[in-house]
Amino acid sequence: MHLHLTNSGAITLREPTDFRRLDVLVDDPQPEERLARSIARIGRREDEQHVRVVPALLRFLCGRAGDPDWEAGFAKMMDYAARSGWVDERGDLRVHITPNETDDVVSSDDFKTAMRALPAGISVISTGSGEAVAGIVVSSLTSITADPPLVGFFINQNSSCNEALLASGRFVANVIGETHNEVMAAFLNLPQGPERFAVGNWREGHGSMPVLADALASMECDIVFAQPIATHRLIVGKIRRTTCRASSPMVHFNAVTHRLVESGLQ
Repeated sequence: MHLHLTNSGAITLREPTDFRRLDVLVDDPQPEERLARSIARIGRREDEQHVRVVPALLRFLCGRAGDPDWEAGFAKMMDYAARSGWVDERGDLRVHITPNETDDVVSSDDFKTAMRALPAGISVISTGSGEAVAGIVVSSLTSITADPPLVGFFINQNSSCNEALLASGRFVANVIGETHNEVMAAFLNLPQGPERFAVGNWREGHGSMPVLADALASMECDIVFAQPIATHRLIVGKIRRTTCRASSPMVHFNAVTHRLVESGLQ
């Protein structure tokens, strides 16, 4: 087993059926602050080379807990660790840290070039109420499941909207179209707060949040999951209310906003 602390901030368990070894695989390099947060999520640091890991975390991450064969192998591993003196009085495992020095990835420029080839819809995310309203423009809104109804998007952890979004615990995903150029411009150029909502046809919705009344679709959501991933945070919302209207959408493609035009082909 390799308890993998990635430089994106995610924690995974690799080779969960290999009970012959257990280590904490750490992507190298990564910011020390991010590594410290990841270690705090799996247990506690004992010294420069070892981490005390909570065994229940391995069961949670493996995806095999409850399977008889996996349970038997896990029990043998824990018994061996206890006999070797690697389990403390709290039941936590002493696990060696192994640097992962083979994390080959593309450059930031190559990443951006590739992602510009992916057309994406444009949405305005609104949150808060009264003087505490806030909002951003995103092209990362995506459907997750229909049952329960979930949507998600990504927000930079340094965004001016981040604090208001987490404090509210709710958001509205407003899908905008070609008639909303001024709304998009306001959200991109005006200061965060009520000034951004002075442009456009806004009404009060679930939890007194601002809803764009003439959006192609508005999804009023409660946040059910918020997970930091590298520089961004994944926000997942459960949809409580929706409104839809016919209009012409816009898409973001190759770093430019475009109108959709019907080709006549079917």
